[in-house]
Parts: sequence; C-alpha cells; structure tokens
Amino acid sequence: MKNAMWAAGLSLTMGLIVGCGGGVADETTQEASNLETREDAIPDCSSGDSYTAYYSDASYTTEIGGRGCQCGFWVSWGKTSTYRQYFSEC
Repeated sequence: MKNAMWAAGLSLTMGLIVGCGGGVADETTQEASNLETREDAIPDCSSGDSYTAYYSDASYTTEIGGRGCQCGFWVSWGKTSTYRQYFSEC
C-alpha cells in the first residue's frame, strides 16, 4: 500500500515538473516563429509622398535607412534611429 501511494505521489510530482515550463517554451517558440514570417500590409502611397530618412548620429551626414512613400512607391530599407529627417515632396 505504501509503495502504491509513493508511486502515485512520484507520478504526480513528475507530471507537475514536466508540465511546468514546457508550455511556456512552446509559446515563446511559436511567437518567435510568427515574428519571423510576419508580413505587414504595405501602406497606400497614392495620396501623397512622405519619407523619413534615418541617420547614424546627430551630424545627419550618414544615412542608415529610410521609410515612407516616395514618388508613389513604398520604400523601406536599412535601420531606424532617433536621428531622422522628414520629407514630404517627390
């Protein structure tokens, strides 16, 4: 009788240990997978042009990226930063 109770207790403990953390790792893996394959909608650029250029530092000499509508097309390249300039012409 003691062995049966001990085995049941051990099974319950192992089930809790295996159950804890397993689901969280799976969710994290699933979230990372979703981010890698995520495709955002491309903005409509037919109404006007606006473009933000991103620079490496406060001197605004080295452009490292850009985002926005330029001449009717969506443009997105490079990196973003806090140093940026906004343009609204084609």
